[in-house]
Amino acid sequence: MRNSMLLLVLSTAVASAADPDIDAIHKDTNRRAAWDRLVERGPKVLPLLLDGMDTRDTAAANWLRTAFDRIVDRELAAGGKNIDVEQLLAYAKDTKRVGRARRLALDVVEQLKPGTRDELIAGWLDDPEFRFDAVAELVKKAEKLTGDDAKKTLLQAFDKARDIEQARSIAVKLDKAGTTVSVAKHLGFLLDWHVAGPFDAKEQKGFKTVYPPEEKVDLTAEMPGKSGPLKWIHHSLKEPNPSAGGRFGLIDLLKPLGTHHDAVAYAFTTIRVEKAIEAEFRGGADDNFSVWVNGKRAFGFEEYRNGVRYDRHRFKVMLNEGDNTVLVKIVQCPFDAASPETNWEFLLRLVDAEGKGLKFVTK
Repeated sequence: MRNSMLLLVLSTAVASAADPDIDAIHKDTNRRAAWDRLVERGPKVLPLLLDGMDTRDTAAANWLRTAFDRIVDRELAAGGKNIDVEQLLAYAKDTKRVGRARRLALDVVEQLKPGTRDELIAGWLDDPEFRFDAVAELVKKAEKLTGDDAKKTLLQAFDKARDIEQARSIAVKLDKAGTTVSVAKHLGFLLDWHVAGPFDAKEQKGFKTVYPPEEKVDLTAEMPGKSGPLKWIHHSLKEPNPSAGGRFGLIDLLKPLGTHHDAVAYAFTTIRVEKAIEAEFRGGADDNFSVWVNGKRAFGFEEYRNGVRYDRHRFKVMLNEGDNTVLVKIVQCPFDAASPETNWEFLLRLVDAEGKGLKFVTK
């Protein structure tokens, strides 16, 4: 059975790549005619449409999605007997498939076999696409329990949670139950820094301009700044209360450095890990975002007035056993009377491939 399922998956992928109508949609070659042909071919092409949606071309994905919906709606109206439920179920279970396509497949299966979703979700706590849903179901289960049973279930949900806001909400429930957990450690937030600034961005040229911290970090050194000599300032953010509003783990540079415009700031820390490991950094900044790890530039993105969003930027780096240095550069745009609000901030966390915080100590 397993081998036959594997052959089904492989044959579907190959067919999708070679299908002329899918190819026409991707290449924007008379898409309407290709769409009509796909719809006419009926439910047998549903897996091909799901595969075809795995593209960065939003327009092509939308064409394929509407073809999928048209076929499904028509077949369901006729009773759904021509839809291969087992094939779509296998697709939904395949963690190698793109997440949104798996959800579409499961939605169709649920309509034909009600209750399937709940049966599967409970066992998908480690599934990359459905983990959030599975954790949410576990929280619902905990709400129906009392005492130690409720607490144990919530702790399991917290351990499996990778979504920041979901982990915060579970932490609040645990706190009310008398148990304190660290969202910061669980999700790998870097909260202990030395910061320096403002440096002169010279009419929005700060992103590409090299300042002393990029050449050498000396926490005892005095550096020329925009308005005079600068020194590194230790700035540590205590574990935020999970029930507090705002972005969790956000480093607000206005607090240690004050309000400045057309300026550059740096944040520096040293982290210690037990062994060499490939790690993933996830974060964001307002404005711009550049990161050096162990003296090497690992990431850079230039965009002004962009705001900070969780995990907007991700990049992988090999960490050494023992100490590793992290330097972050954040640029502040010039003052704009049309948008006077001042934000100068960043957040950064260190995680494994699944988004769980790695174990580290800051020095």
